[in-house]
Amino acid sequence: MVGRVALVTGGTSGIGRATAEAFLRAGASVMICGRRESPGRLAVKELDGLGDIAFRAADVTDETSVAGLVEATCDRFGRLDYAFNNAANTDAARDIGTFTDMALSEFEGIVRASLVSVWLSMKYELPALVESGGGAVVNTSSMDARIQMAGTGSYAAAKAGCEALTVAAAKEYASKGVRINAVRPGAIRTPMLEQNLDAKGPEGRASVEDGYRRIIAMRRLGEPGEVAEAVVWLCSDRSSYVTGHVLTVDGALGL
Repeated sequence: MVGRVALVTGGTSGIGRATAEAFLRAGASVMICGRRESPGRLAVKELDGLGDIAFRAADVTDETSVAGLVEATCDRFGRLDYAFNNAANTDAARDIGTFTDMALSEFEGIVRASLVSVWLSMKYELPALVESGGGAVVNTSSMDARIQMAGTGSYAAAKAGCEALTVAAAKEYASKGVRINAVRPGAIRTPMLEQNLDAKGPEGRASVEDGYRRIIAMRRLGEPGEVAEAVVWLCSDRSSYVTGHVLTVDGALGL
C-alpha cells in the first residue's frame, strides 16, 4: 500500500486505531478522525513512528464536517484510495430498554450515528476515490445486524441498513473501479465494550464475559487488531474481486 492514502473515521481508539496502525504497517499514509482533539493528537503521537499519519476533528453525522474531512485528507496527502467508515457514538451504542420506550430523539440519534454517518461519509469519499483512479471502502456493521436480539432493535436496524447501503453502493460503483464491503464484528474488546462491561459492576462484568465465552465458538472475545486485518485485506489488491460482501469477524458467535 505504499503511495496509497487511507481515511479512518473513529480512528482514535479500538478497531479504528488498530486499523490505522495496520494501514501504516502496510505502507499507506493515514488520516484519522474523531470528535475530540486530545485522543486524536495522542493517537498520532503514538503511531507517528510507523508512517505518515494525520488527525482531523470531525463529526461524521454533520455534512459540512464530513465534506471538510475528505477535502482535508486530499489536501494533506494528494489523493484518497481507501476509506474505513468506522465512527461510532458510544452514547447511542445500544437501545435503552425496549424500543417502544425510547424517545424519538434517542432513536434518531442511533440511526444518525450508525447509518446516516456511513451514507454521508460515502457521499464525499466516493467521488474522491473515483478521481484517484479507484479504491476501496469498508463500512463497520455489527453482529446485531444479523442476530437482532431483543433490546437492540433500533441499533440492529441501523446496522442492517448499513449493510444494505454497502451492497447497493457496491453495485453502483463496481464499474467505476471502487469496491465497497463491510465488516461485521462480534464481541471485540474495544473501549466501547469495556465501557458497557464496567457499567455492570465487577460481578456483572464477570458474568457477561463468561456468557460471551459460552456462546462464542472460539471461547474468547476478539481483539481490535483481528478486525483491522480483515479491513486491510478488503482494501488490498488481494481481494480485488470482492465487493458487496459483509465479512463476519466474530469467532462464530453469530452461527
